Amino acid sequence: MWMQERNGKFRFFEQYKDPLTNKTKIISITMKDHKKSTAKQAQIILDNRISKALSKVGIGKIIHGITLKQLLDEYTEYEKPRIRRSTYYSHQTMVNTLLDIFGNDALVEKFTPLIITEKLESLMYGDRELSSGYVSRYKYYLHKLFDYAVKHSYTKDNPVDNVKIDYKAPANGQQIKDKFLEADELKAVLNYLYNNTRIYGELCEWLYLTGLRFGEAAALSFDDVYQKDNHWFVDITGTLEYKRIKIKEQKKSNAPKTSSSVRSVVLPKKAVQIYLDLKKKSNGKGFIFATENGTPIQTASVNTVLRSAKKKLKLNKPLSTHVFRHTHISKMAELGIPLYVIQQRVGHSSSKITSQIYLHVTQKAIEKEASKLDEL
Repeated sequence: MWMQERNGKFRFFEQYKDPLTNKTKIISITMKDHKKSTAKQAQIILDNRISKALSKVGIGKIIHGITLKQLLDEYTEYEKPRIRRSTYYSHQTMVNTLLDIFGNDALVEKFTPLIITEKLESLMYGDRELSSGYVSRYKYYLHKLFDYAVKHSYTKDNPVDNVKIDYKAPANGQQIKDKFLEADELKAVLNYLYNNTRIYGELCEWLYLTGLRFGEAAALSFDDVYQKDNHWFVDITGTLEYKRIKIKEQKKSNAPKTSSSVRSVVLPKKAVQIYLDLKKKSNGKGFIFATENGTPIQTASVNTVLRSAKKKLKLNKPLSTHVFRHTHISKMAELGIPLYVIQQRVGHSSSKITSQIYLHVTQKAIEKEASKLDEL
């Protein structure tokens, strides 16, 4: 390695032979001074860059000393232009949690399946008490992260390949029942919402009638609803982009949550009536579900009112905007609609919760019918 000083800046150089062309190449880095410690740091950086370049053709060595913080910073920049904005910001929560449980200085090459398994299980059974679903997402994210690390020679193998999580036992019947509202509970909650903030009542009733996710409904404009062959439909092509975006600048994303979420949903008469009433009030402009200022409804605001409803109505189950989607699924199952039709309607290629709700409701119906056999 050699150094050149120019205009008060110190540039360190190193050369290596390009394995593809067999020609000598030179790489460099500019540092703030030329102290021994700085020169040593420059050498490490240049050596890592050379190792990374050589690894692309399979003859390089593992780049030692890469920390989890360094890997996450690099992977975040790599991932940012490749995923939706909302997904990017949800991943930042994962990043912060991973750094918290593993430590910023944890060396990537030292990770083992056992270490990862223990830390992920601690998210479920420790103070955080995360659900199996959330921990599964962390595992999937870590798998992609270490695939990236292997690709860039930061570690030899992906340790997540051999991670076996002891997930929490599947939700029992009572827990599944808590994920949707019974008819009397639904009526009470909707009445509370209509009396508190009418637009919240209209939006949540729409969620129940259609099975849409909150973000899908909040992003709808009047043009997304149309009539064809004596039926009314709503096209789902995106979701509300709201994380770290000013309310006045929020808009529908170019794509929904997943590819299976793109769909057309048939609207029942009550949903059509809500739509027509809101269209008349707003002259068919802007978001279907909007504040008096024309801005989209915020999920946090609705959930605040729902928490008040839970307390006022003394409901002994979680209450959020998502409960109306689950209630829609339970009602469809109660009506005897096949599971695959329900999954298509709500935009799921597959879903454990949808299947569990479906099985819970249908089993309940079977038991009810079975009790009548004694009357024969």
